[in-house]
Amino acid sequence: MKMKTFFAIFLFLLSLCSIRGQESEVTIGKSVKIQSKVFDTERSLNVYLPSYYDESTKDYPVLYLLDGQNWFTYAVSINQLMTGYDYLPDFIIVGIETGDSPRYGFFANAEKLLNYIENDVIQHIDKNYRTNKDRMLLGWQFAGAFTIEAMIRKPDLFNAYFPASPIPLNDQRLEDFSKLLDNNPNLSQTLLFTTSLNENGVEPNVKRFATILEDKAPNSLDWEYKVMKSEVLPALGHRTTPMGTIYHGLRKHYADYPLLEFNTLEDFQQSGGHNYVNSYYRQRAEKYNLPEGIPQEGKFFLIRLGLDTDHFPTFDKFMSDFISTDFLDNVNLGWNTRYAEFYLKHSKPDGAKVIYERLIQRFPENARPVNGMGDAFRAEGNLSEARKYYIKAIELAEKNQDSRLETFKKDLRDISQ
Repeated sequence: MKMKTFFAIFLFLLSLCSIRGQESEVTIGKSVKIQSKVFDTERSLNVYLPSYYDESTKDYPVLYLLDGQNWFTYAVSINQLMTGYDYLPDFIIVGIETGDSPRYGFFANAEKLLNYIENDVIQHIDKNYRTNKDRMLLGWQFAGAFTIEAMIRKPDLFNAYFPASPIPLNDQRLEDFSKLLDNNPNLSQTLLFTTSLNENGVEPNVKRFATILEDKAPNSLDWEYKVMKSEVLPALGHRTTPMGTIYHGLRKHYADYPLLEFNTLEDFQQSGGHNYVNSYYRQRAEKYNLPEGIPQEGKFFLIRLGLDTDHFPTFDKFMSDFISTDFLDNVNLGWNTRYAEFYLKHSKPDGAKVIYERLIQRFPENARPVNGMGDAFRAEGNLSEARKYYIKAIELAEKNQDSRLETFKKDLRDISQ
């Protein structure tokens, strides 16, 4: 008994060693030390590169985060999720560590800090990484007020400014911002700023800031004030506003990047229909240096619109546009079958046969498209051809123990009666 117990403990410890041996580090970026000429000391940056950075030759936008020690990992998670689903283009993230004390004094010295960011940080990033000129800056609290100050002093240094819960926005800073708008009628940056719950010390002057924009902002300035106080725009309070600000700021700055998805046929038609879709993807490709044409997932969304709304003309128009491409070859068996069945539902067996023929070539041992081809011939009234395919489908189903075997047999019986 003791030997069995000892052996069990030994195996348990061995398994722990095995598990320990399989551990690996999860790395989301790297810490970089730079020698700052402005501060005359060594300072830290956190840098995240897109997943396929080393395999590409592209130049990338850069999101700069003040207080990077706090918001870097969250920004990386947003990047990985949103770029993975084509809501955002790939971009580099630079977390500027600003753990200096006192915080207010550090960010109040705007001239020195802006000099550091422009001449130390940005120069280092541009020199060592492939960047384009699309830069974004996010700051929270005192760093949020500095973000606005940076826009006042050097509006063209960044293409987008994301101040979260900015404080202090005193009379002088508000007046300086008002003058910026007066003197720069062609400002074309993105500006998204936020407040949250229980920010009584922040909100009044942020509202004054928004009023100035309402009165004076040129049409070319893409700005928005978001108050995150509801389930739609959630935030727990002052300390969490950067989270929503990063997300909403990026979505606003890259509003012309996501793949098009329409909830209803009316939405599609009101947007401009097929002409709008083609124009959108043409401009998207030009602006973001992407391949011409509608991406695979974008085609999928458009075809699905016709399916979901049961609107055959929309489905057929897009399917006709995409049938000569490799679209169907990159869609799985299930969705291809749905497309073919939709053709049959709307009494278009020729369209169904084109899809089933491709599927039979791709999946020669699968009974489902073979039986579907039988359905297409049956819809045409060609029962002799339908019978051949039904029999073949039954043979494949029996061979592969297909759960749909009885359904296939019923189809054959139906045309034999």
